[in-house]
Amino acid sequence: MGLGLGLGLGLDLDPVFSYRAYSLKYNPLKGIHTMYTNLSDDNTREIFFDVTEEEVVGLQSNQMSPDKKMLLKNGNDYLSIVNRKYRVVTNREILIPLQEQMINYFDSNVTDDIQIKDTITGATCLSQYIFPKISREITTTNGHNTTFGLRYIMKNSFDGSGSVTLYAGMIDFFCTNGMIRGEYDVARRRHTKNFSLDGFLKIFETSIERFDADMKLYQEYADKKVSSINVKKLFETLVGTKPEEERKRSGGLAEKLFAQYLDEVQDRGSNAFSVMSTLTNFASHDSERFGISKAGDEGTLFKRQERVSNWMFSKTWEDFLVAA
Repeated sequence: MGLGLGLGLGLDLDPVFSYRAYSLKYNPLKGIHTMYTNLSDDNTREIFFDVTEEEVVGLQSNQMSPDKKMLLKNGNDYLSIVNRKYRVVTNREILIPLQEQMINYFDSNVTDDIQIKDTITGATCLSQYIFPKISREITTTNGHNTTFGLRYIMKNSFDGSGSVTLYAGMIDFFCTNGMIRGEYDVARRRHTKNFSLDGFLKIFETSIERFDADMKLYQEYADKKVSSINVKKLFETLVGTKPEEERKRSGGLAEKLFAQYLDEVQDRGSNAFSVMSTLTNFASHDSERFGISKAGDEGTLFKRQERVSNWMFSKTWEDFLVAA
């Protein structure tokens, strides 16, 4: 019987944890970032780790939990304690079929230059697939050119915190701002015994069509001039109206967004595209202006991207475009 952690399970525990139990629980592997350049690096990618299961038992009573189990990365590193019925869906189980679909769907000259970035943070994993050769150019009102490329992101976790999720989005190659499209470019599947990849495979066809449509929309943004007054009001509304004390305590995000917008104007001009670029800059960078806390990681930036995506599909954004 494997050694588990009886934390929070109502079991009779020895107050002194063994070193292994303590290290598994409080020293999880964090912040692994690796980059690959093709779809044949399967055997070397850290994200293709094995997930093993162990019983959760009391360290003193040796009583086994009837409804919990512990998940380990490669049999050593602690991932989580989950419900016994929880269906583990490994990253390999998801990504290998997706990569096969990419090879079948796209021309070889497209997949040969693919960029893959894997991130492992505790029990959460992200895999990004960037296609530099599927790109479009946007020209703003001042003649500045920006190139966007298609991107896919797979998000998987091993702690019961969420479904397996595949996003289709784009990357601004000028400043690497990331933008995740709305819900119709998202496929989700829960960790259940009936887990299926069908919805993930269909997203490839729709994402290419969406990408072309988005590029036309972004060119419209680039052609649309805006006033600084309306831009400032937009940021204040998106962030939320707060008392002055609370706004200072939260770091003044609306003010920081407006300062970033003024920087964007220097390159892209006073247009709606610069406003969008401001929001995606906030979503994509751990910078001096938009820094994350010591406890934050790439997952924090991912949540920002989801937040910005919601902003740009909101009634507030629509109203701004009309009034701008």
